[in-house]
Amino acid sequence: MIELNDFIKKYKPVVESQLIEYLSFKLNDPRSELKKAMCYSISAKAKRIRPIIVLSTFSLFNNKFERILPLACAIEMIHTYSLIHDDLPAMDNDDFRRGQPTCHKKFREDIAILAGDTLNTFAFELIAKEMVKYYPAQKVLKSIELLSSSCGIFGMAGGQVLDLLSNSDTGSYDQLKSIHKFKTGALIKACITIPAVLENADTKTYDSLSRFADNLGLLFQIIDDILDVTGKKEVLGKSPNKDIKQNKLTYIKLFGLEKAKDAANKEMIKAQKNLDNIKNIDTGILQQIILYFVNREF
Repeated sequence: MIELNDFIKKYKPVVESQLIEYLSFKLNDPRSELKKAMCYSISAKAKRIRPIIVLSTFSLFNNKFERILPLACAIEMIHTYSLIHDDLPAMDNDDFRRGQPTCHKKFREDIAILAGDTLNTFAFELIAKEMVKYYPAQKVLKSIELLSSSCGIFGMAGGQVLDLLSNSDTGSYDQLKSIHKFKTGALIKACITIPAVLENADTKTYDSLSRFADNLGLLFQIIDDILDVTGKKEVLGKSPNKDIKQNKLTYIKLFGLEKAKDAANKEMIKAQKNLDNIKNIDTGILQQIILYFVNREF
């Protein structure tokens, strides 16, 4: 069985090198400032969790990672764009991300907005140009459909609106689950379901992976809620206690710390059971990703 730590040590540098390679185009006019802002945010110290999930899921079916690397990098670009925009004064208004000043603090607010916009659109350009080298056009088109849906009003952006327009005084558990499902869970689900589609997973395997993805996305966000009140800035790479200050609807605000930890444990068990339903495929690396999420520093 592949050890997740070894997998990360091997492939995280590959992802990071490829990200820089994709952004290595030359510019000799003021657009170079936009490129600098994009590279500044994309090359910041990060765990690269989403690309690792993409590669790990792909490894269930295939070991020719050059086929899936463009998708892994595209999803990291989308995630990075979302962080740039999330940190803006009009959103969460943060000065610190991934261990360094946020993009709008380093460059300017207008440049940061454009850096996020460009990373978002470049991600889909990348998939369209690079993935057709390895997969039929119809498969690539399906990938674009699934990924764009996970980012839009039925995914991340929709979840961000639900998050912005909710508060812990009037929010309910159903609202909280919807926020987590769309804001965080949708993109994580894309990391799992798109490789399965590309590699022709059978219906039963795909359905189990899809349910597992739902559990993993919710687990990730519950842990994130916990870390917001228990984590340290040096470990998180961002400012802690933001959710409390902004009166956000979180597991901690609704249930308290101990019940939030119980909820994380229940979601972990559900995720493990869904992987156990997959037969004739070694899902050990995805089992380890569950534990990787759970063992993030409380």
